[in-house]
Amino acid sequence: MTESGAESVPDERPDERPSRGLAVGAVSVAAVSFALAVLTWLAWLLVRPRLLVSGVYPIVAEVFVLVLGALWFAALLAGVLAVVLGLLGGGRRRYGGDLARTGALLGGLTVVVALAGTIAFTVNPGVSPLYPAGRPLNSIIRE
Repeated sequence: MTESGAESVPDERPDERPSRGLAVGAVSVAAVSFALAVLTWLAWLLVRPRLLVSGVYPIVAEVFVLVLGALWFAALLAGVLAVVLGLLGGGRRRYGGDLARTGALLGGLTVVVALAGTIAFTVNPGVSPLYPAGRPLNSIIRE
């Protein structure tokens, strides 16, 4: 059976069309989670070394680092949610779905940034130029 030229246009039923709301949700969740991941990186690189070196209580420094790790984990989950919403909103369709595709791609970028932050949180980053001692956090608590 061969198809004629008139039948090659895909007919979309209303229940198969992607939802515009999912695409908007994907972009908004991805944008907020990307901003959260980048700002958490800024706090990790700029505030954390000063907090660990200064004379602040060690428990405050530990809580600050734990909060940063929790923020990265939250950004990671939100990035995955943005990717899922983008794909469900029509990000894989050839025509249309540009907004959903943008949300899925920005969500993927958020996942990469947040995953790098999560790895930096779990692994000791070693000697840092901002924090030359390179001591792990639990050695600060013992002081």
